[in-house]
Amino acid sequence: MDKSKVVRSLIYKFTERFAVKLIGLVIGIILARLLTPEISGQVALLEVFVNFSLLLIEDGVNNSLVQSRTAEERDYYTIFVITFGLAAGALVILEAAAPLIAGYYRSPELIAPLRFYAFSLLFGAFNSVQVARMQREMRFRELMYCNLAASLLAGALGIWMAYNGFGLWALVAYHFAQIAVSTTAAFLLLRWVPKGGFSMESARRLGGFGIKMLAASATQNLYLSLRPLIIGKRFSAADLGYYDKGRNFSYTISVNLDAAIRSVMFPVLSRAQDDREQFRVIMRRMSMLGSFVIFPVMLGLAAVAEPLIRLLLTDKWLAAAPMLVILSIGEAQIPLTSANLVSLKSLGRSDIYARQELVRRALMLVILVLSVVCFDSVEAIAVGYSLSAWLDVWVTSWPIKKLLDYGVLDQLRDVWKSGLSALVMGGVVYALGFLPLSPAPLLAVQVMLGGTVYLLLNLALKNESLLYLLSALKNRRAA
Repeated sequence: MDKSKVVRSLIYKFTERFAVKLIGLVIGIILARLLTPEISGQVALLEVFVNFSLLLIEDGVNNSLVQSRTAEERDYYTIFVITFGLAAGALVILEAAAPLIAGYYRSPELIAPLRFYAFSLLFGAFNSVQVARMQREMRFRELMYCNLAASLLAGALGIWMAYNGFGLWALVAYHFAQIAVSTTAAFLLLRWVPKGGFSMESARRLGGFGIKMLAASATQNLYLSLRPLIIGKRFSAADLGYYDKGRNFSYTISVNLDAAIRSVMFPVLSRAQDDREQFRVIMRRMSMLGSFVIFPVMLGLAAVAEPLIRLLLTDKWLAAAPMLVILSIGEAQIPLTSANLVSLKSLGRSDIYARQELVRRALMLVILVLSVVCFDSVEAIAVGYSLSAWLDVWVTSWPIKKLLDYGVLDQLRDVWKSGLSALVMGGVVYALGFLPLSPAPLLAVQVMLGGTVYLLLNLALKNESLLYLLSALKNRRAA
């Protein structure tokens, strides 16, 4: 793999993630100010059911196309048929179940939006194969254009509808349009049409890995869906809206920063799967760079939660601040867990990946049940999530220790400098929050001083990740 191509791909992916999520963040803030927490909670319920199916499609059997050493037209066609069949089946189930779901949550107004939103699954099925092809061919620049177009056009539609009083439908249309526009844009750039015919040989060769990944994705997504479902039923739609908004800030930032690295490194690691020493080097670099970026962002986000909510969403959303603090701390582990899971996928060990997913979710389910039964509060559910997320680092490292001799202690030794610097920075930023300033100037002071403290601490500790990035920038400038 050409190193310069990998670097360019990372740059495009980071640009896409930062630009798309910045646009999405701005749009989300505008929509939150125009709409109520209750409406946000209702949409969160719709997303549980649709996104569960959508994530199965987008993170299931299509992964086998990226992981495979070779991929022919009949392979793409075969995976498309399987994926589209799954989407069509999920669509039929959601259309039939919509009245039951709305009745269970005593919200009959959810029936029509859920039935409409469910059609996004058909777009997602087609797009999952397009994205797999673009990832395999390292065409991240085109992928960036597609997602930027989707964010801008869908955002404009959602804001216009919210401003004109469409309420719940504004958010539904926004999320639906993102998928539809992204799919259409990718088709116009890629011009891929399914061809080659269905092949049982391709289905057998790719299906083994894909089905295990699908099972693992189903287990993970089912677990992630439980909290919104429990909160929506046991508490109020507004409570779910506060939880969802806190989770959106923390989860969206952490996962998308990490996904920028994962989407590039997955095909790179897959091609290095026969050279375990080189594979270990790439994985270690991925984990360290991810931690260097994500640790300070998440702990900093926790430290500025209250002034951030006041400034961006107004005081009507202030109850989301504790959720943001708790969940940001939980999401800080993402780069470590993700590096372990991507490595298993890249090595083709979907058997271990699927079994491990069951163990992880069983442990997390126990913590979820205890948090609901023993404490019965939304805050306790959030704390339980953060605790189980950090336990995830330990669990996901078990097979990596056996396969690559790179266990949890090795991983923590590699990232402790970033972690310590982020903790100290977070403490400094939180202390600055007691300054008698209004939210906007206070946030400016916290961000500038927090970033300075973090960089200086890493320089003093001679953090390998910072030195690596500085060296890469220096070489690029010289070139």
